[in-house]
Formats: sequence, C-alpha cells, structure tokens
Amino acid sequence: MIKVSNLEKVGGNSLVFDVSGVDVKTMNMFRRTVIAGVPSMAVEKVLVYDNSSILNDEILAHRIGLVPLTTDLKTYVSASECNCKGEGCGRCTCKLTVDVTGPATVHSGDMKSADDNVRPVHSKIQIIKLLADQRVRLEAEAVIGTGREHIKWQAGLAAYEMKDDGSFHVTVESFGQLPVEELVRSAFEVVEARISQLQEKD
Repeated sequence: MIKVSNLEKVGGNSLVFDVSGVDVKTMNMFRRTVIAGVPSMAVEKVLVYDNSSILNDEILAHRIGLVPLTTDLKTYVSASECNCKGEGCGRCTCKLTVDVTGPATVHSGDMKSADDNVRPVHSKIQIIKLLADQRVRLEAEAVIGTGREHIKWQAGLAAYEMKDDGSFHVTVESFGQLPVEELVRSAFEVVEARISQLQEKD
C-alpha cells in the first residue's frame, strides 16, 4: 500500500514528503508525470492585428506562448476531449488580448484574459520594448496541454532520493500554473490511471 507521510510545504510553491510502498519504477513514473504529464494552460495560437515592434510576428508569438498561465482544470478540457473537436469553444479555449502603444515595455501583465482564472502567473515578465508610436495588438488562444507536447505546458519539477529504509524523500516544485498541492494530486491521478491501463492490458 502506498503511504505518504511527513508532508511539508516550503516557500509557497514546493512540497516535500516521504513515500513508502512503491518501487523506483513507480517513483520515476511519478517524477516524469510531474514534469511532462500534468495538464496546464498555455498560449497555442496568436492572431497579430498590429505589430510595428522590432520583433517579427513569429518571435513575438513565441514569447507570448512561453508566459506561464494559471490553470483551471475544473473548467477547461483538452481540445481532443472537447465537443467542439478543437474548433476553440469556451470549454477548451481561453482568449487573451494585448494592446499596447509605445513608448512602453509590454509585460505579461498586459495580457488581458477573458477568464480571471487563466492569467499570467507573473505580471512583470518583459515581452518587448516599444519605441514611440510602435504598437502591439494581438489576440491569443490558450489551451490545455502537457510538457510532453511542449515545454511551455510544463507545470513543475520533481526529484526524489531513496532512504535507507527503502522509502523515498520527494520534492515537488510548481511553476505557478497550478497550486503545488494540485500538481502533486494530479500527478498521482495520472500515474494511477496509467497503472490501471497497464493492468487491463495484462
């Protein structure tokens, strides 16, 4: 039986705890799931209406896409699971807009979201500096994905060490898209589902 003990929150975004009743393979699966298997929101599509900045549209869109966004897994589902079949409805897509005219620095906090539950984790990430009369106006679509698809969906990191009694001391850090408790819970749920799938195939 899996047992979690000595749970402690560190610095707001990290959890440390001990796990017993599992082997190294299961812990590796958990670690990889935290890194690449837990879903989160990130910008996937950007429609640029006006961009007279020094960056071309593609690089600007890439920088927008790497801004970590808070995630509401209770409201949103992945496009592949949505009834709209990826067309972009309110159940799988959240729209954010940027409209800034220079002289100014465009920050992540200038990304205005249609849903307050999906917003930049940090408001002071610099995206581009604009000179006088330069303007950036765009619309971005954020969707659910995992770090396995692209690093912009990576929600955190995990590491562990084996103790003398065969249990594991685990550290998990969230990047802010999800509370660290939800990140750990979601990772365990994904691992449990994968183990069940393997058992069914056997």
